[in-house]
Amino acid sequence: MIKLLRIDERLIHGQVANQWARQLNVNAIVVANDAAANNDLVKASLKMAAPQGMKVVIKTVDDAIKTLNDPRAASLSIFVVVDNPKDCLKIVENVKSIPYVNVGNFGRVGFDKANRREFTSCLYANDEEVEIFKKIIATGIECECRILTTDTKVSLASVLK
Repeated sequence: MIKLLRIDERLIHGQVANQWARQLNVNAIVVANDAAANNDLVKASLKMAAPQGMKVVIKTVDDAIKTLNDPRAASLSIFVVVDNPKDCLKIVENVKSIPYVNVGNFGRVGFDKANRREFTSCLYANDEEVEIFKKIIATGIECECRILTTDTKVSLASVLK
């Protein structure tokens, strides 16, 4: 069962491993990222950043969709992480069991901020990305912005107004 789909440009790191994975009580993290899936060094780094004993699967977005739709995935408690809204949209459009989307960190690190607007301290997006976020919201899945599990939930729709 999928517990959460998070957009976090850093994929697996302290907040994901120590806060979200523990709070959600998951036993598997699926990273859906084409670049990471094709880079052995990145895969090794992401696996090292995960909590000890946690099953970590790093797949291309298309392969992650196949994995998440596999009936065997229903027996796991899964936390899905992507690093951008486009990949998130592809997953929510192709995997029916996503309970909610969390935007944790997007647009802050390694992006040209000249064409981006700051919506929260954890969300910077350009016009194209805002439109993708609106499509995610339009799926009817609950969408929130918050960095930590202890932060107050803020709806993504209210942030983008």
